[in-house]
Parts: sequence; structure tokens; C-alpha cells
Amino acid sequence: MDLPLIDVEIPEGTTEITGTTFHNHRMVSSIKIPESVLVIGENAFADCVNLKSVELTQNLMAIGKRAFYNCASLESVDIPSNITTIEEGTFEDCTGLQSIVLHENITSINEKAFANCTGIKNLVLPDNLISCAKSAFPNSEKYLPINKNYKYEDGMMFNTFNSMLLFYSGSKKNVATPEGIKGIGRRAFFGTDMESVRIREGVISIGEESFVNCGSDTKVIIPESVDFIENSAFGTSVKIFCKKASYSENWCRNNPNCIQLEDEEF
Repeated sequence: MDLPLIDVEIPEGTTEITGTTFHNHRMVSSIKIPESVLVIGENAFADCVNLKSVELTQNLMAIGKRAFYNCASLESVDIPSNITTIEEGTFEDCTGLQSIVLHENITSINEKAFANCTGIKNLVLPDNLISCAKSAFPNSEKYLPINKNYKYEDGMMFNTFNSMLLFYSGSKKNVATPEGIKGIGRRAFFGTDMESVRIREGVISIGEESFVNCGSDTKVIIPESVDFIENSAFGTSVKIFCKKASYSENWCRNNPNCIQLEDEEF
């Protein structure tokens, strides 16, 4: 009969830790990962509830969804510099996590990445964040503004360093984007019950699924300054108002996912 694992050192030469390797190994307390590991797969350490420390190598290229889900004893994490996206649920339910340091190469934090991490005391965010789900942290409105470049006003979280609007979590059904915003981040208004959103002049890009699942007949007014829209930016129930002969009008007519287009006097 095998003895329970306590301290684990993964052999040099291993390149990937898959989802079945340590999932639900509840007696693992520490893990040392060698330089050869490039990928930590989905659910790789999920439910390792007694895991207190893990050494992540700087050669790591990807960390999968829910890789450390419910590692309730994990106290701190320092993400390697090659990682650019924190995937969905990566550290969800890590209730013992107190310190999170995210380096400058990270540009996206996806849904529930740190959800229910209620013990967070120190959170260091990168300046270049262009996408952050409103469900990424247990209270994103509280934690993000601890960092000087992040502001939360009128239900909108935005990054003042790169002028990206990250998400909307307010209760108003009719809003306008803040002055000075240049981009609408991934899923910024996803799942919100909106009547209208006026995007102010100066915004140049609209990210993927920014206005998907926003309720029936949501009205989005787009200025002429917009010159890039992701293919998945709008749900089929959204009414887009824009000027004739603008980039937005051409995008709408050439995009099968957008079925409604109307003109608007600006």
C-alpha cells in the first residue's frame, strides 16, 4: 500500500503536468516543479486542499483552467513571466491565498480566476492589463483600485495606464463610457442587462464578446473613432448605432453575427 504524498518533487525532464496527475491528492503539502515543465494542464492540482507551497518555474508557458482550484491551503503565488493570461478558475476557492503578484506581461485575467480568494491581503497588478473579468476576484471593485492605475467609477472599472475599460458591474441601464477611454476590454459588458451604452469619441477598439448577452434590444452607440471590432464583440440582439460610411457600419454589414444596424445623428 502506497504511503500518502506529502512533499513532491517532479522529475527533471517532465514537460507537462496533466489534469489526472495530482487532482484530488489531498495529502500533498508542497510541490517543486523542474525547469523542464512547460505546461500545467487543466485541473492539474485541483482539490489538493493541503497544498501550501508550489514553486513555479520561469520556463512555464501555460497554466490551464482550474489548475489550482480549491487549493485552500495555498498562501501565495508568484506567476512566471511567460504567462500572459490567467485562465478561468485557475485559483478559484484558494481561500488561504494572501499574496498575489502578477508581473507586467500579464494582459488578461479571465472569469473566476481568483474567485472566493477571500484571504487576499496583497495584490499587485500589472500596468498593461487590457482584460479583467468582473468575477475574477471576490470583490474586484475593492481589490483592483488598491493599485494606483485602476479606478472604479459609475460602475465601471478601468485602467488609467492604457485607458482600457475592463468591466461594468453597476446597476444603471443607460451609461456612457468615461472620458479618455481608448478601448473596451473583453466581455466588458457581457451578461449585463443594459438599455443603452454610449461609447464616447476617442475609443478605437472593442474587444471580444464585449456586448454579448446584454438583454433584448440593447442599444450601443459607436463613434467614428472606432477602427477595430472583434468578430464576436456583439450579440445578435444588440442594435448598433453609428455614422454612415464609418468603420463600424462596414463592420456590421460584413459581420454575420450582427443582424441589426441603424443610423444615428451624433
